Amino acid sequence: MNPESVACRESDLAISVADVYKAYKLYPSHQDRLKEALHPFRKRYHREFSALSGISFDIRKGESVGILGRNGAGKSTLLQLIAGVLTPTSGTISVNGRVAALLELGAGFNPDLTGRENVILASTIQGVAEDAIPDRVAAIEEFADVGVFFDQPMKVYSSGMYARVAFANAINVNPDILIVDEILGVGDAKFQEKCYSKIRSLREQGVCILFVSHSTEVVQRNCESAILLESGNVVKYGPADAVIAIYHDLLYGSGATLKNNGKNSESHNKIASASSFLTGNLPGSELVNFLQNGAEPWYQRSGLYNPNERRFGNGDAEIVDFFVTADGHANFDVLSGNESLAIYIKVKFNKYIAQPEIGWAVVSPEGIVLSGSNTAMTKVILPQTVSGEIRAYEIKLQPTLCGGDFFLNLGVGERVGKTWTFLDNRRAIIHLTVAHQESASGFFNIPFKCKPISDSIQHE
Repeated sequence: MNPESVACRESDLAISVADVYKAYKLYPSHQDRLKEALHPFRKRYHREFSALSGISFDIRKGESVGILGRNGAGKSTLLQLIAGVLTPTSGTISVNGRVAALLELGAGFNPDLTGRENVILASTIQGVAEDAIPDRVAAIEEFADVGVFFDQPMKVYSSGMYARVAFANAINVNPDILIVDEILGVGDAKFQEKCYSKIRSLREQGVCILFVSHSTEVVQRNCESAILLESGNVVKYGPADAVIAIYHDLLYGSGATLKNNGKNSESHNKIASASSFLTGNLPGSELVNFLQNGAEPWYQRSGLYNPNERRFGNGDAEIVDFFVTADGHANFDVLSGNESLAIYIKVKFNKYIAQPEIGWAVVSPEGIVLSGSNTAMTKVILPQTVSGEIRAYEIKLQPTLCGGDFFLNLGVGERVGKTWTFLDNRRAIIHLTVAHQESASGFFNIPFKCKPISDSIQHE
């Protein structure tokens, strides 16, 4: 349960889930189902599958919460229970307010009816006053923007058209709670941006939003909190970025988060030659000292280190140290935003890795990935490693940042076939402060020019 929810007054809650179980009976065949129903001594032919195993949490009004989890974790079952489509085997769910749910593409629509007819029918079922239906239909038609197809049978719609009409229909009921289950993965980019803009507008109006998506970046952008489900249990409920870190560990790591002990390897471990793994000219004696440094991690001397970093991976390699320069200078405080950054990292390998991959990301304080890449994406092949050695790598960036606070993620991974595994991922390990600029706003300073190309074209 979210720790803050304990202090919530009942009137502040949009959704309260208390010790909810949901079990399904699984039969080997249809015949076994019939045998069990007709057996005089009620012989059991089924086995039970627990989709949810006694979960509890509270969500406040106006809160936007992402639901994360691997396939089969119980996400869709949970949303169907909250929406009232399913009933729990045991436990209670309290929902305070009008619910609009997009649980399945086009659910409740009759494919033989037109989009307009389906919207009118849905309006009637939802209890919309008869004199308000024309305005509602017009608003849905405008938002869906499917043109002449709005008056065609929905069986001829593409999946994107279905998504447009379904989403427009769901949000035009003035909901107190909006439930979205992956439906926004359908449709073109412009329509998706339109949907997310509408979701942000609803959030500003105090609508509670439950958002299921396999895209962690979508959850980061649209949700302040997240719930991670695994095998029908709540693994973590808290700030979205912290939950996403654990989710990534489940997907790509060992499932056991590395301890952030801040200790380097023993000095007798071999450090690979800098000339083998660093490109360009060395910025000076400080880098040489960094490469030859003993047991004490160099980064602990740096004001750039963020002690609140989050870390996960399977431990087959560890990022044990880092060193940052801006335009070749190691000692800096506030950046202008136009510097060339060089990040030098030392990685200790605890086993043979045939092809290690090094990656980075620039993130906002909310954990939103603004930009990132890795050697696999850029087709850079790094040499294989042996167990027990420490190797040094250089990453060069010129991010042209606008003013504010930014963080850098650093990671080392391994790709075997199509499977990616995080060996060590250190999130928000480096904190950068950039001076505010008068010439640009946002995250990145993208150069632009504007000039007149003629005198007055028309004058009245």
